[in-house]
Amino acid sequence: MKRISKGKFIAIYGINGIGKTTQVELLVDYLKGQGKNVSRLKYPVYDLEPEGPFIYKYLRDPEFRKNNELSTHKLQKKYAENRMRYEPTLRERLEKGEWIVAEDYKGTGISWGLTWGGELDYLEDINEDLLKPDLEILMHGSRFISAIEKDHRNEMDSERITICKNFHFLLADRYGWKKVNAKQKIEKVQAEIIKQIEKILK
Repeated sequence: MKRISKGKFIAIYGINGIGKTTQVELLVDYLKGQGKNVSRLKYPVYDLEPEGPFIYKYLRDPEFRKNNELSTHKLQKKYAENRMRYEPTLRERLEKGEWIVAEDYKGTGISWGLTWGGELDYLEDINEDLLKPDLEILMHGSRFISAIEKDHRNEMDSERITICKNFHFLLADRYGWKKVNAKQKIEKVQAEIIKQIEKILK
């Protein structure tokens, strides 16, 4: 009996509103065309209790944030716990040969944690035991203003977005993420991402 090859785990990073969702969907379509059993995964996993629904409301509801205020470290711990809670399912899917393209992952948490004043050692420590992706890609550049979500904690402050963008770029060098220029036509961005993907398709 032929053994099923293990799937690949790919993480796509970048600031909010830079086009990640579009590129993740295009990549999923491309990999399907290559004969892969592939799915998109969005972190945080909002429907995963108990952290997911809390994080969703914390990000989008100013009144909820005010009544449930957390320190940067405590909030990032919830993100890390959400990722860890989903990990058994993630590993099971990969073992069955499924390819997973994640929009955001632990690199996102570390970038935003630093942006909100967290300590790098702590942020790395709470994410240390999470599965390392087979490939991590940073989409870098300026965000599309039309994509800003009103009242979203991480999207309304342009200065903080710039800080986060810079942390993403620094962490790309620290962790070896592949960099793709997102300020191009959608097709060119897609082509650059596929060029990186081809290295793990062989």
